[in-house]
Amino acid sequence: MLTRQTTRISSIRAVGAGSVRYNSTDQPLYLNPHKWAGLPADRVFELHELRKTALGEKYTPNDAERNAILATFESLKVPKPTLAYGYEIDNFKERVMNNTPSKLRGLPPKLSNVRVFDKGTTPHEQRKIDQINRVSAYEMPLLAKFRQEYKPESSAESPIQLTFNTDFSDQQNAHNRKVSLSVKLDDLNLNDKQAKKFKLLAGNKFNHNKLTLGFSTDRYADSTQNARWLVETLDKLLKESKDLTKNTFDEVPVDTRHSKPLKAAPVFPEEWKRPEDAPVKKHRVVRRLVDAVKEQKDQAYIKKLSP
Repeated sequence: MLTRQTTRISSIRAVGAGSVRYNSTDQPLYLNPHKWAGLPADRVFELHELRKTALGEKYTPNDAERNAILATFESLKVPKPTLAYGYEIDNFKERVMNNTPSKLRGLPPKLSNVRVFDKGTTPHEQRKIDQINRVSAYEMPLLAKFRQEYKPESSAESPIQLTFNTDFSDQQNAHNRKVSLSVKLDDLNLNDKQAKKFKLLAGNKFNHNKLTLGFSTDRYADSTQNARWLVETLDKLLKESKDLTKNTFDEVPVDTRHSKPLKAAPVFPEEWKRPEDAPVKKHRVVRRLVDAVKEQKDQAYIKKLSP
């Protein structure tokens, strides 16, 4: 009797355990890797991540999942360019056979009589040069319709001249931030007393031979800051020079020793000059004809480009 009851209980347990199991057709797709075959690559990897998240620590990859992931590698592979095949064909003789002339070894391959550089910076540099040539040939002539007559500003409107320095080989060079200022005394509209005070305040920065003031600075890291400091310093100097209420410095002489040259320039003696021995100017008829033809052709070429 005990044996019969035990058997009945075990059969009930077996049936109960079978009722708890899920059929494979009722499970989500991410729990059935054998159904992933043929799906797109992004969908396969999405199901793979869902399966890892759902199973957590109990996750173990199986063969169906591995095969589904490996099947997506062909669609993700980058196609081999046509140039690579052409390079391999043209360089087969050089790589495999030994009858290539020494002067032809190492040269880039040729496709349709055009040099093809397959790697390195050479193709990029050549592409830049070609683009520059296209711009100079087709776009730069179009700028002729925007040309205007150059009208320089008078020295009275813009008396200050600023000089900037740029070293393209070394951007960190301290010479790049240096700025120089130059201004003529005649452009400042000063009277005699103001001009004398201006010379005294400028000191050795004033050139008495050229009657110009020039000074420079590189105290700041940026050239625009140095230019602003130079202009502000000149404004202060002009303000003090025009203010004659404080002190006019009438009793102080102007020191011009710094403007004198350290070594006198040689002077050619008058008695050594012999104008009768000067070369006679010849008639350059051929040269003038050639220059006239060049000028005529240049004008005809520019006329075609002008709108």
